[in-house]
Amino acid sequence: MDAHPAEHPLQPHQIALLVILLLTFKDLHSKNFDPIFLLYIQRMLLDEISELNQPKSARELRDVLSAAPRSKEGDARALISAFKASRMETTDQLINFFSGLQVLFQEKEDGVEGPNSTLGRRSIFGFYCRRCYISFGKLSFSGVIRLHKDFQLWLDGKPSHAYKPIHKDELNNTDSQIYQTQGDRQNWAQPEPYALSVKGQTIGDENLAKEHLRFFFEQRFHEGNDSGVRQLALLNLVRHHYLHEEYSAGRKLLSEAINVSRTSGDKMTLQQCISLLRRFPSVGERPPLNEIQPNLHPLDILYDVTKLIDETNEQPLSASFIKIAESTGVFDYWYDTKMDTTKESDQWAQHVVQGVAWTAAGCENLGDLSSDVVVAFTFAGSPDNNRLTALLNTAYRRARQGDYDNALAILSNPVVWKGLSLPDYKLWAQEVWQVLALRATRRGQDRLYREFLLPRQPPGQRNARHYVHISPPHLIPIGKISDSLHEVLRLRECEASGITTEQLLKTLWHSEFLFRIQHYRVAIILLADAGLQLGLSKSSQRMIEDILPQIITGNDIETRAFAAFTVARCIIAADQSDADLQQAAWWLAVAEKDYMTLQIYRSAMDVQYLLAVVHNSMGAEQERDASAQRFQTTQQLAEKLEVTVVDEEAGAILDLVSRVGMRELEGTVPLEV
Repeated sequence: MDAHPAEHPLQPHQIALLVILLLTFKDLHSKNFDPIFLLYIQRMLLDEISELNQPKSARELRDVLSAAPRSKEGDARALISAFKASRMETTDQLINFFSGLQVLFQEKEDGVEGPNSTLGRRSIFGFYCRRCYISFGKLSFSGVIRLHKDFQLWLDGKPSHAYKPIHKDELNNTDSQIYQTQGDRQNWAQPEPYALSVKGQTIGDENLAKEHLRFFFEQRFHEGNDSGVRQLALLNLVRHHYLHEEYSAGRKLLSEAINVSRTSGDKMTLQQCISLLRRFPSVGERPPLNEIQPNLHPLDILYDVTKLIDETNEQPLSASFIKIAESTGVFDYWYDTKMDTTKESDQWAQHVVQGVAWTAAGCENLGDLSSDVVVAFTFAGSPDNNRLTALLNTAYRRARQGDYDNALAILSNPVVWKGLSLPDYKLWAQEVWQVLALRATRRGQDRLYREFLLPRQPPGQRNARHYVHISPPHLIPIGKISDSLHEVLRLRECEASGITTEQLLKTLWHSEFLFRIQHYRVAIILLADAGLQLGLSKSSQRMIEDILPQIITGNDIETRAFAAFTVARCIIAADQSDADLQQAAWWLAVAEKDYMTLQIYRSAMDVQYLLAVVHNSMGAEQERDASAQRFQTTQQLAEKLEVTVVDEEAGAILDLVSRVGMRELEGTVPLEV
């Protein structure tokens, strides 16, 4: 596809840059500029001429010049003063200025006397001056008057029509130009509609996003009859539907995009369409995985880890680490070969996914380390989804460890939620709600959870079985291992642990085969608890003691508390000697401390009651009375929390979530944090 003819309409800020170039480089050999000041001016001019950012206003440009180092030494002060005074009050002054601009770039012919040009014709500055000079030479007299008026408005900081797109037509487009090239006669593609489409996706304005996306790809990109970008328009529209979870509409457009890509022979877009199709949720079958191909994006390979970690697909975690290694290799290849669609920030996605995989494998410290790497090497306040995901995972890990205040502090930090797009805002709001729901259910605040938190739940995925035990008629499948463990916990509450032995043995086999070590540890403890109910206290104690080295570190203190409570009961049931009772009391103290840290007060009361009984059996009346007093205090606290229907702290946090959403989507609600 050939590029369209270039067009460069002259704008007011370009005149100001030409003034700086003329003041700096005209008769440069006779001027006394400090090298540091001259380097600063050249770098500033390069930034502005490259046009990678929005052009600066007149005031900003003056401030940048005034902030230059050594600006009061030599001829630097005269340059800044001359720039501030160059207003070009009349049209004649503007014409005379451009007439004298040739001295910077016009090279002297052989045998012709005259001064040599300061800037080479093919240098960056020389090419820029020559391009602006030619654009000015094509203007009609009315065009020069309009440019002068726009320049005066720009100097005064007032809006002008110079930065607005100009619609051209074949019959009436000769007003501002005398000489016209082919690029001046037609409207060519501009990036502004795509920027507005991205803005619409960010703030959740579906109409704005779709209409400007369609308008962008309907523009004229080249001189051919077929634009050749229809497949790109369809692909971007499918991505919009995918981000907003509109899967049925996305599938229809995606099939059309695949056909158009094949017809046009666009292999890169075809591969992206197929990879995106494999991201859509599968119905009635396991999701397909990507195989390494020449045009396959490394993040598409990394997304396969999500499918492999999903417990419902019953895949071992070793396959997830293989996919992570494949994604890293493909990313390195793409980055080394300078593929256009690879960003340097994409490398942190691998560390985020590694953190999730290590946590699922029971290596929480490695998971925390991966998240810390992402947070350390990404910029605070940036719209990088990798940083947000790492912070969300870190906050939930802190909440799982009972540090709810720290988790909420991380999520409530303005650096985290400022500038979030709508999909990222949903993830953030849902994570805040998850922490509040986890704390409420652990405290035993069922009324607060049902009557206060559930009605205020943000949109997003939620599985109630992560917080409460649901009876079989309302079963929400999670996975073969988790479903089995939830059923065992439900039967344990009904004091029917003895009939769960076969189910636990199957769960142990599946969790060991799939390398779900965290589930394996919980299943071992539950099996020991079931064996204790059957009178197998010695074997139950040995089972727990075999995995205690993995648990005692406290990477998951809820599992450690449950294991400590169970092993203490096994010791008490196996023997009643003073040494054994002393050992059981030590384990019960560990369990009590962990349960109080997690604020699981009902389980803490069971531990405190049993601890009082143990101290009574040992004849330690003072310790017994202290345990009984702690039991009464915990019971009063639990009863007080059970009747609580409204939590002011949770309400304030959810109100912050709502106001952040209004601010991010509308930009009109002030926040007081």
